[in-house]
Amino acid sequence: MKNSPTAAFISPQKIFLWLLLALLLFFALTLGVGALIHLSATACDTDSSSFWDVWRAQNFGSNVFDPQVWQKSYTVQPGRIQVVWDAPSLGSIATLDYLLYNCGWKEADLDAYYSDQNFTDIIFADYQNVTKTAACRAGEARLYQFDAQFEGTDYRLWQWVLPSGSRRVFGLVMVIPAQDFSAGLQDAQKLVPQLPQCP
Repeated sequence: MKNSPTAAFISPQKIFLWLLLALLLFFALTLGVGALIHLSATACDTDSSSFWDVWRAQNFGSNVFDPQVWQKSYTVQPGRIQVVWDAPSLGSIATLDYLLYNCGWKEADLDAYYSDQNFTDIIFADYQNVTKTAACRAGEARLYQFDAQFEGTDYRLWQWVLPSGSRRVFGLVMVIPAQDFSAGLQDAQKLVPQLPQCP
């Protein structure tokens, strides 16, 4: 029996169904992998981080910190991942401490970590005449604003505390020369649009 000329022809409906099935499979796999990464929690009794934690920390602020201007470095430490962006040409620096609360954080944890004593003794220990000028909140997000000096130059300092779920916190510091406050505020509006500055 001879093959019909149409035997090798696949109808447009079958092509459409195969494409639809392939697309659905792709989305299912993407969602599955994303959920697996997102839900791959680190053990409560450790200070360890996951691949997802490092990725999130490194990609924070990618819409603001242009690599042509800001030099980025990062370190993975017990309990946190630190990312530093340094812009010598602007006289500015930003630091992200992505804090790992593998057993979950509580308000008291954040109150203690971001206490006035820690701001003076640890977080802004390299600056002189550190003065808190404002503190405010928007939902769970916190912002502390400071004036300070470093090597004779006046600076404006922002410290955001941005919880991400019940086990992670973005702690972002941005330091801008006081004379460039308006440019710093533009960056702040991109980084934390819900709380760029205190009223």
